[in-house]
Amino acid sequence: MPETRSAAGGGWRSIGRPDVLLAAALTIVLLPSSLLALVQGERPAGTPLVLTLTLLFAVLHALSFVAVRLPLAAFAVASGVMVALAVLPGADGVPAAMYPSSAAYLLCLTQVVIQRSRLLGLGALAVGVLGAVIITVRAMADFEPQVVWGMLVGLIALICVAWVIGVLQRLRRQHADDRGRARVQQAIAEERMRINRDLHDVVAHSMTVMIAQAEVGRAYVRDDPEASARAMSVVVDTGRDALRGMRGIVGVEADAPREPVPEIDVISADVEGVRSIETAATFVEEGKRGELDAAARIALRHAVREALTNAIRHTAAPRRIEVRMQWSPEHVATTVIDDGGAGAGDESPGAGIGLIGMAERVRSVGGTTTALPAEPAGWIVRIELPRIHADTRMDGTT
Repeated sequence: MPETRSAAGGGWRSIGRPDVLLAAALTIVLLPSSLLALVQGERPAGTPLVLTLTLLFAVLHALSFVAVRLPLAAFAVASGVMVALAVLPGADGVPAAMYPSSAAYLLCLTQVVIQRSRLLGLGALAVGVLGAVIITVRAMADFEPQVVWGMLVGLIALICVAWVIGVLQRLRRQHADDRGRARVQQAIAEERMRINRDLHDVVAHSMTVMIAQAEVGRAYVRDDPEASARAMSVVVDTGRDALRGMRGIVGVEADAPREPVPEIDVISADVEGVRSIETAATFVEEGKRGELDAAARIALRHAVREALTNAIRHTAAPRRIEVRMQWSPEHVATTVIDDGGAGAGDESPGAGIGLIGMAERVRSVGGTTTALPAEPAGWIVRIELPRIHADTRMDGTT
């Protein structure tokens, strides 16, 4: 979408993401297992050590959630935690870094590979391999050499597997982004083709009739003034019909040709129209109201109605929607904000195409559109359109 952004990661609102669910599952399964291993065995760890390791394990699991949003920071802190676990002993002399909760570190490494550059991903792999070496060196005093070598190979293999999974996920997301960009370009192309086709159908026929009638009027203006007047009347009527048809092409509904070009007050009426027991909608206008040309008013109304429709269609009731219109000397900025309602609504086929068409229509009249996720939930859609200056009339002449 032109100058439109979306939530790539979803932030803390994406609680249903697979990586978040995986981090939660590992926390539920591995943290209790690690704590039980500390207090059981032939030589269980002492109480102070158990408390220290419990805190470190809990921090490591928490970092696996943080890594979804802040992968580099989470990985750096998790690496420090793993160094501390490699130094501290667990029950029966096993390094604390070998306990089940250490698997959460792999999630932090994977997020770096997925979300950051290839160079940073390779750096995370090198740090992970170095950590595996530190853990095995620490274990040399308590285990046989063949066990130590097996431990080193196993740890490096786990690090490499986590890195490969991250690379595959990164490639999958890149392919998804490529498909999304292709879908956006296709939607824009289809919108332009629709407009061009409809304009051709309306204008080509009307202009042909008008030219033919104008020639009749010019030819008979002296010999048969009545016939000339009838011909010019046809020219006027055909021109008006063509104008209504062109308005309909960029209108919102099929019967738009019968509607006048919308005024600014129509937008507040649209906001009033979506207000119900399930939807609280407000309209606020700030600044001294200026003028927009006809095409800009049509595009603005279409954009606001599309944003209102999306806010209702994609959220569950109850919901709150606010439309703010701010006038400045150069442009008018209209912002549609929804609070996300009670959660996501039912997805419908083609979701996102309406926003793409809306952005293309706003762009075609010199405006810009941005769509961003709001915090803690909902979306913010902002439409900016240029004003008509005081020395320019509505018909574009000076």
